[in-house]
Amino acid sequence: MILTITINPSVDRLYSVKHLHVGTLNRVHLVKKMVGGKGINAARVASELGSKAIATGFLAGQNGEYILNEAKNDKYISDFIQIAGETRNCYTIIQNDKLKTEINESNTQMNLSDLDRLLDKIRLIINSQKINVVSINGSFPNNLPVKFYSSIMEIIRAINPSIKIILDTSGTALKDVLRGSKQPDYIKPNEIELAELLNQKVTTNPKRLKEYLEDTLFNSLDNIIVSLGGDGAVTKHHNNYYYINFAKVPVINTEGSGDSLVGGLLYALDKNFDYPDIIKYAIAAGTANAMETKTGFIKQNNVMKVMKTVTFKKL
Repeated sequence: MILTITINPSVDRLYSVKHLHVGTLNRVHLVKKMVGGKGINAARVASELGSKAIATGFLAGQNGEYILNEAKNDKYISDFIQIAGETRNCYTIIQNDKLKTEINESNTQMNLSDLDRLLDKIRLIINSQKINVVSINGSFPNNLPVKFYSSIMEIIRAINPSIKIILDTSGTALKDVLRGSKQPDYIKPNEIELAELLNQKVTTNPKRLKEYLEDTLFNSLDNIIVSLGGDGAVTKHHNNYYYINFAKVPVINTEGSGDSLVGGLLYALDKNFDYPDIIKYAIAAGTANAMETKTGFIKQNNVMKVMKTVTFKKL
């Protein structure tokens, strides 16, 4: 079974326009309202692939109610904590030329007692369910203690050291964990997040990305997936580095592809697949999401088709 933890869920609103004209009226020809949040998307994808998944985190207000109602149509189990305020909205505007504009509201605020309730919830789930993999997902609210993600990992490791942990975050929260004593089993920054983390120039060059991954910050980390969208990925597996590629697919909406990659990764780790298949499922799930309008959604047949085209080149 899988557990995903989403500190900052959202309601995602997608608008499609022929061209975005700033400062004047725009008329849309497609509107979609969807459940968002990295861990929720990952739980949905993993459950569609065949794993049992529980999603937890914080929900608030009418948007929180919307997320709970929509979860009834998905296969994952929702076990969220209600807090005061309102779950945020995130807006994506896609033009006909596929240029994407994103507008995200500020993070939902929570207090220290809310955080304690979440830690208790995580303890309860791990102690009462056979959890094989946990993913900790999302941006880091400014009012949270900087070491909160490390605290979650310490609890998981103390209860069951064999549980695999995926950390899908960036910036200060990721750097704090990587400098700590408890390491995740996987992280998956994209090329921009990796460059920002190391204060380097953004690149998609596989050999240059390998040099980035050899930074001492990652010495204690065995597995990294640097997702490059349609350009594939670069991975670190212990002391080995690979460039991952796949056949091009028709792209509709890339929003949620990184979350879907985590969903594929969760599923493969839950099923205890070997490393090549773990990477294939992760890459294929992320790519299959880009073929759909809905955020954080895949069709199994598309995942299987992409998997057949995934290739590894050692760097």
